[in-house]
Amino acid sequence: MNRVILFVLFHVGFGICYFLTAQKLMNLRVLLPHTQHVPGVVYLADVLSATMTQKFSSKRSSSSRRRTLRRRNTRFYYPWQFYALPVTELVGLTNALRAMELCGGPLYQTLAGMQIPMTVLFSMVLLQKKYTGGQLLGVSVVACGLAAKATEVVGVGGGGSGGSSASAAAMARHSIPVVGVLCAVVSGISFSMRGILMEYLSKSTKNPPSGDEMSFAMGSFGLAALAAYTLVVTVPNKEEWVFKPMEKSLATNPVSVIVFFYVANACARAMMAKCMMKIVQSSGATALSLSNAMRSVGVIVFTHVAFCSANAKKQCLSQTGAISAALVVSGGLLYAYQTSIATTTSGGVPAKRSAAPPPSASAKPTRASARLAIASAEKSKSARTTLRRRR
Repeated sequence: MNRVILFVLFHVGFGICYFLTAQKLMNLRVLLPHTQHVPGVVYLADVLSATMTQKFSSKRSSSSRRRTLRRRNTRFYYPWQFYALPVTELVGLTNALRAMELCGGPLYQTLAGMQIPMTVLFSMVLLQKKYTGGQLLGVSVVACGLAAKATEVVGVGGGGSGGSSASAAAMARHSIPVVGVLCAVVSGISFSMRGILMEYLSKSTKNPPSGDEMSFAMGSFGLAALAAYTLVVTVPNKEEWVFKPMEKSLATNPVSVIVFFYVANACARAMMAKCMMKIVQSSGATALSLSNAMRSVGVIVFTHVAFCSANAKKQCLSQTGAISAALVVSGGLLYAYQTSIATTTSGGVPAKRSAAPPPSASAKPTRASARLAIASAEKSKSARTTLRRRR
């Protein structure tokens, strides 16, 4: 349990760095967002990290060594869930970055809290998981936090007479694009399914793939998809999407600053992915969703501090957003506490073994079986006698 908490803390820390540097790359506008350059950096980091870990790791366990030899010597086929995993990652990441661009960091990170109730629902339906009342109460608190933010999205509430409330609703609809919210919803569903698939592959298969294998699969599939997208979509628009924005960005930002944030984003993503795999393999997809919720609150606070200004109001944290974030965090902490209680209770009581049947009851031959045995012995004896006479 202590190791899980440690991985969660590292996942939250590296996740905050990852999202802040991604937001900074969007603000630098070295390339237009249509080029999908930030997902390209993310997938390149996943591939390089997984490859370096597999190649330069000096202490590989004997089980993984045997698994690798078995896959080299025999035909090995991954289950179909392994091939569906990169698709969920690609859909989730591209929609998440698009939602960050349209909605801003605070709103997107709050909407990302929907992964917790979605993951619980998918776990109950697909993995047949059972949750205690306290765990479901924590999920309900998270849902209340999302509902509080939803009032701001649709422009409900705002207190005051009809004119002021109507103007507040108009401002809310204008400042919060519906497309960005839809992208956040699609991203939440995709990331929830990604966590479910990783948990299934880690715990429900006879020969589970390692975390590096899953990271390499997601990264290589993403790079291949973005390479095709670049050839078909980006190259015909290279003048408007690549050269002009790059020239404008280099005129106002030093090259060293741009390189620093690209490298920092890649490193933070690689470390966050390592921690993500450890959390899923140790505690499951719901624990990963809760860690994402803790990370989201840190991203909201630091985004407000680093990027909030008069020209970037969507990066600012409103009063409703603060209440929503507090409810999301409280629900996540309550769920974690109830999960630890449930784990301790189930782990402290040893499972009762079913009593074996007495040997007399299971080994006592019946009369019918004895007669069959005698008849078969007589037949075999007569057959041997016939063979001897023929010889």
